[in-house]
Amino acid sequence: MQISGSCAKFEESKTGLTQMNNNGRIIWEGPSNLDGAPIVVIATGFEDSSSNSKTGAMIQTWIMRQDVKPNEAFKNGLGRSVCGNCTHAGYNEATCYVIWYQGPLSVWNCYKRGNYAHIGNDWHLFDNVALRIGSAGDGAMVPANVWTEPLLRSRTHTAYTHQWRQPWAQYMKGIAQASCDGFSDYLEATTNGWKTYLVTPVDSVDPVGTVHCAASDERGHKTECSVCSLCDGNSANVVIYAHGRSKNRYAMAN
Repeated sequence: MQISGSCAKFEESKTGLTQMNNNGRIIWEGPSNLDGAPIVVIATGFEDSSSNSKTGAMIQTWIMRQDVKPNEAFKNGLGRSVCGNCTHAGYNEATCYVIWYQGPLSVWNCYKRGNYAHIGNDWHLFDNVALRIGSAGDGAMVPANVWTEPLLRSRTHTAYTHQWRQPWAQYMKGIAQASCDGFSDYLEATTNGWKTYLVTPVDSVDPVGTVHCAASDERGHKTECSVCSLCDGNSANVVIYAHGRSKNRYAMAN
């Protein structure tokens, strides 16, 4: 899979200065809504779109600690600033489908080298795109206004949050799916007005009234997230089987 936002294409100029990576922009830097630690939101895919077979071509957004490598934070608990109480985090059950030492680390390294410019007034880059909020990290960890321009300008988006019980994350209702890790989560979230994204062990029976992700392996990738609008926090309760390299561990944990 192509890693959108990679620094691999950088070349040294005649002056010895590293060229900026125009594939990405820094969207926001500030304190985590959870614990006040310094985090950053970086969007990538403006020049080279992700070739992920599930998502299709989307602008990816990466929510990471500013001061800790994302793969290390995922394991040592400092990643709570961006992942909170997510059961899939490395400091919990370690069943996350994100490979934190690949895409997130590549983007973070570019950021630390100063190779991404701030978005400034270039919000037009989000015009008519498919937007993925939280390619790594949880979009609820940042202030609501961080997503205002991207959401207004994009033609469609996907977003998921494990923070749906938190008072400060309620602004994501109608924007993000509540990430649910069991039927009790699903019932609680729907009762409180959230659209849900329920991860279940392989071959589980979907709850009545839900839609199984058509971009999933088990549905044969009938569509891509970039053209599907069901995970926009407002359209449907979606189910998917545990996926990625950790799906077997997820089945054992549940």
